[in-house]
Amino acid sequence: MLFAALLVTGPLLAADSDLWVESRGIQVPVTFTMPDAESDAAVPLVVLVHGHGGTRQENGAFVELASMLAEVGIASIRMDFPGCGDSTEAFTHNNITNMLHDVDASLEFAAARPGVDPRRLGILGYSMGGRLTMLTIADEPAYRAAVLWAPVALNGRAPMLDYFGGLQDYERLRATAIEKDSVLFVTPWGQEQQLAARWFLDMEESRPLDALRSYEGEVLTIHGTADTVVSPENGKAAHQAASVSSDAEIVLIDDAGHGFGFFGGEPDVRAEVLGATVEFFAAQLLRD
Repeated sequence: MLFAALLVTGPLLAADSDLWVESRGIQVPVTFTMPDAESDAAVPLVVLVHGHGGTRQENGAFVELASMLAEVGIASIRMDFPGCGDSTEAFTHNNITNMLHDVDASLEFAAARPGVDPRRLGILGYSMGGRLTMLTIADEPAYRAAVLWAPVALNGRAPMLDYFGGLQDYERLRATAIEKDSVLFVTPWGQEQQLAARWFLDMEESRPLDALRSYEGEVLTIHGTADTVVSPENGKAAHQAASVSSDAEIVLIDDAGHGFGFFGGEPDVRAEVLGATVEFFAAQLLRD
């Protein structure tokens, strides 16, 4: 299948290009960042995957990360999932099945760009994006390296129960979504999301830890010990799963929350997370 850019603002190989990529028969908004290369050598590529209800900017964190990667000679692409950011879809289309298609479409588009080396690929996922990353790399062996920021890693619905207020509230929302096709959920930050039945079913059916055990590339997991949104047990479990078949590292940041300083405060944590991530990708992707 061919994935075409439908709209480009600025030259494709400029530092940042905002455009649309076709996926699932719809147009997905993405940002493609290409280093200002002084040579003809092809550069590595990293796919950036945002969290549940987030955007491809992640309040500036992905913008800064893309710039830092470009500075060391690594291209990147990041997308808005259904109902998020510049997406034209309703949030009812937000589910793991659709998001995995959008990740794959973004990779295929960016890896085919002039100046990108499709043999040196990396991927990063934040929170729910970490879950998507774990599922993606199991099916796409071309990824040489993966970074998981506070991943929603435990199999099935387990990591979402506390987020929804406990088992009883989760079951009530799930039942309503199945009966009425969708249900209104208000996040702990006051964000209103219309969750479709498929969102719940995909969560329950997905087994990211099992998927990660088959991945043979390098994995870096970063989690804050004070994360009350996604328990650090998720990050620890992901690290253990990755260690089965690949070289794996884990960074546990004392007293850091789920936001890693990306949403205000904790500038030292923000710098540590971004720095460790760029250092890891540079070590894994800039070598032959």
